[in-house]
Amino acid sequence: MALAQVFGTVEDMAPSTSTPPARDRDAIDVVVFDAMGVLYSCADDVADLLVPYLRSHGCVLDGAEIAQLYRECSLGKMSSADFWAAAGTTGTSDEAYCLNHRLTEGAVALLAELEATSVRLACLSNDVSEWSKLLRERFGLGEYITDWFVSGDIGVRKPDPEAFATLCRRLDVVPDRVLLIDDREENVSAARDAGFQALRFGTPRLSTMDQLRKELRPW
Repeated sequence: MALAQVFGTVEDMAPSTSTPPARDRDAIDVVVFDAMGVLYSCADDVADLLVPYLRSHGCVLDGAEIAQLYRECSLGKMSSADFWAAAGTTGTSDEAYCLNHRLTEGAVALLAELEATSVRLACLSNDVSEWSKLLRERFGLGEYITDWFVSGDIGVRKPDPEAFATLCRRLDVVPDRVLLIDDREENVSAARDAGFQALRFGTPRLSTMDQLRKELRPW
C-alpha cells in the first residue's frame, strides 16, 4: 500500500531550504530505517560502545586497527567470534556487548503506527550480522520490520550504491518509491543519487521520533 493515503503532500511537508526535499512523499511503498543513530540511540557505536567494551576486556589494538577489524566483520568477512579473537580480548560475548545498546525513545511506537498503515518497513544497516540479529530480537523490532539488509549479510556497506541496489532488487521495488531515514549525510546523499527519497535524522529539526512523526504526518 503506497502512502498516498497517510502522508501529506510534498508542499505540506517541504523541509527548510538547507535540506533537500523528498521528491514525492505521496508515492512511497517502502520506508527504510537505518539502525545506529536512528532506531538505536547511539550513532557512533564503534567509538562510543565497541571501543570502550574492547578496552575493558584487554584489547590493546589502536583505533585504526579496531576500525579495520570492525569493517571486515561488518562486511561478513569474519564472524563475530573471530572478531573478538582477533581483537585480543578475553571474556567477551555478543550478548554482553549488545546489552550496551539502547533504543531511540519512541522508535517502537512509531514503527507500530507505520506498520498499521500496511506500508512495508525495512532496515538497511552497516553492522555485524550476529549483533544486528541479537538487537532486533532483544527489542522485538522484527514484529514491525520484516526485511533486514545488514552489511554483514549482504556484503556491502552504505554508502556503496550496491547496498541500495540490493535492497531494491530483493524487495522488487523501484528506487523512487523508497524513503530512507538515515543519520549520516553521506548515506542520505548516496541514497538520493540512487533514486531514493531520503531524510536525514539527527539534525536539530529532526532529532526525535516525535519530530519524525510530524515530518511524515501519516495520521
